[in-house]
Amino acid sequence: MSEDAGVLATERISRSRSTFILAWFMMAAMWALALSVLVAAWLIVRQRRGIVWPALGWMAATLFALVGMRNAAPGNPPIGSLLDYAAFFWAELLVAVGLTMVVVRGARIEGGHRGG
Repeated sequence: MSEDAGVLATERISRSRSTFILAWFMMAAMWALALSVLVAAWLIVRQRRGIVWPALGWMAATLFALVGMRNAAPGNPPIGSLLDYAAFFWAELLVAVGLTMVVVRGARIEGGHRGG
């Protein structure tokens, strides 16, 4: 019998195709939600509508819903993953900018109505 006898095993670990599809769908959905909020904010500001409370509620809800959506990502990825840099951080930024635009512009318009 030889002393060099042994077992060689090779393993390959990868994520399933459905996991990749879900992750890419989540990134696309985050971008779609963020751009929807930004377009709505731009329309509200451009049309000088003042403070539109239902729109502000929707925008703020989107801001916090993105966090829950990110935490539901497959595999519960740590902060700093591709999902964060490709979609989540950008989506949060765009929603926050849109929400701030509506509040600042709306407050100026509403304040002008009271003083005049």
